[in-house]
Amino acid sequence: MMSEEELLDGAARVLAGDHSASMVQIAAGIGTSRATLSRRYATREALLKAVAVRAIEVVDGCLAPLDLERTADAAAFDAAVEELVVALIPAAHLYGFTSRDATVLADPEFRAGVDRQDQRALAFLALGQRLGRLRQDLPPYWIWYSLWGLLDAAAEGVRDGHLAPRQIGHLVLTSFLGGTRPPAQPPLTRPPADAPADARQTPPEP
Repeated sequence: MMSEEELLDGAARVLAGDHSASMVQIAAGIGTSRATLSRRYATREALLKAVAVRAIEVVDGCLAPLDLERTADAAAFDAAVEELVVALIPAAHLYGFTSRDATVLADPEFRAGVDRQDQRALAFLALGQRLGRLRQDLPPYWIWYSLWGLLDAAAEGVRDGHLAPRQIGHLVLTSFLGGTRPPAQPPLTRPPADAPADARQTPPEP
């Protein structure tokens, strides 16, 4: 039998491609029947609430890189940014739609979870600003929302067939850092693990 996590991840995958999918369409998309799905979740609203709770749990599991010590150095911060982006890419692909779904956004439990995650992220980004690794003229909320915007764009690009999954880690990270690094800061010394082979070569010093 399909586990609860598998069912919710499957439902999220269907909804990520079609936010208005019905219970019949969701059930077909995850390989079960409408009756079986309804035995677990009587209504579409109940299913969406469960998906929202699962989304918070999944993203919580991706945010471990945010919990750096205040004494961390610039190298540790750079490594944590890369680890964060790589971890969030699959979560955004599955659960990015929750940040735009009216039913999910009306759920107080979901909103509380998002607010808690935002506070962790803001503390992390403030550390990056203190270390001189992020621009200080940008509000931390803007930096955090910019990252999610890029992750969402990457997920949509993959779903639409315009981007290959192996490309998006490099694309998101370089685009994010290109807009948030102070002008005088050098790029990361190495590209992320899923970057194309030609991007792994360290660029020459100017």
